[in-house]
Amino acid sequence: TPLRRVLSGGDLPEAFGGGGEKDKATVDRTIDVWRNVYVKPIEAAGGTVYAAKGNHDFTVRSSPKAQTGFTYSGLEAKRILTEGNGRRGAVTNPDDPEACYYYFDNPLAKLRYIVADTTDSVSDRPYWAVAYGMHEKQLMWLDTQAFGTIPDGWSAVVMHHVPVTGVVGSDEDVKNFAAFRKVLNRYHDRVLLDLTGHHHCEMQTFQNGIWHVTNPCDAAYKDYINRSKPWCPNLPKKEMGTIYEQTFDAVQIDTVRSLIHFTRVGGGGNRTLHCLSTEMAVGECAKFATTLAGRITWGCYDADRVDNKPDPTNKWGKLAIYHNDVAKVSSEGVLTARKSGESVVVALAENGDKELFPVNVK
Repeated sequence: TPLRRVLSGGDLPEAFGGGGEKDKATVDRTIDVWRNVYVKPIEAAGGTVYAAKGNHDFTVRSSPKAQTGFTYSGLEAKRILTEGNGRRGAVTNPDDPEACYYYFDNPLAKLRYIVADTTDSVSDRPYWAVAYGMHEKQLMWLDTQAFGTIPDGWSAVVMHHVPVTGVVGSDEDVKNFAAFRKVLNRYHDRVLLDLTGHHHCEMQTFQNGIWHVTNPCDAAYKDYINRSKPWCPNLPKKEMGTIYEQTFDAVQIDTVRSLIHFTRVGGGGNRTLHCLSTEMAVGECAKFATTLAGRITWGCYDADRVDNKPDPTNKWGKLAIYHNDVAKVSSEGVLTARKSGESVVVALAENGDKELFPVNVK
């Protein structure tokens, strides 16, 4: 394909090792797979992989219950992510030798890609998963350099591993990344998309003028299916040797029409996000129309509130419970504004494709 920029959202190697002196070898083996199966073929085809660091990258514990293992340093993690042509043409913080955050530009599209590191804090859990957080050094550089120098007339796409806001993230994420969320909101008129992973599921919400999107996990965890419902109801079980073995998206940013298209490879459907919100007053009604074909199921949900209840089939999983306090939508796509706030309107086709419209009720 003509795609030349591949964004990888973190959590590359496996999380558990073989024990004792084998721990480092386990991490090295999975890094070699990452390098030889993903990075080198993309580079050979003329592309570049731009990777964000996840909380499970470059760390392993000897067994699910062990307190021992191996973790690469931040300096080594940076080297691994940037070797070869990794981050070709990217700009990072010269005053931070461990910086796994950077930006790179597409002048033709007037688009800046900003990659943040949501696990740059020193960990008190060194094996299996490192601690979440962003040092002040990174936050200042992102604010003043990555966002602060975006040319006039340009837009930005942001990528990092752990979400920073509610609905797509957890209460813990909201607390841990309040400072970074303030930076994002300060540049809401430039930021089109905040793209993350971490929670394995497919979710999206529109807050303060920014789309926050999580992509479904490429691994075969059961919560990749369950927590993505009801707005992604057709994710199949991962099956080796089929098109459903993996899951990823090709993303098109259409700044002329203010649209973002996610074209799904693997299980699930395509997504089209409208970047301009519909402004409404309490009590007003608006009819929405979709470009999707066939029978359409209409829905909507509050953009800043979701409850997570335990998944009875998976002790690690959660099920998302959405709310409709801000607005409600009829089966014909007529939205009625009920109270001030932001809402997301969903047009869902039978094949799983969906079109999403942000709404701001004043």
